[in-house]
Amino acid sequence: MKIKLVFNDWQKDGESIYNTEEGVDLSMGDFHSGSVFNGEIVVNAAQKLELEKAMKAGYQPVFWMSL
Repeated sequence: MKIKLVFNDWQKDGESIYNTEEGVDLSMGDFHSGSVFNGEIVVNAAQKLELEKAMKAGYQPVFWMSL
């Protein structure tokens, strides 16, 4: 399933660092609130339908990234 991955915020220990010196420095690069990247997730047909139905109803899933 093709998606647009929209960067939201930098966090540390589960808390936003938006208003810190580190948060400002990190946000000066390509990864700042609102940055959009093309992506793809692998889901089965039922999962795709579930996501599409929820999003069409105005709900927005939020993910975090792990390496």
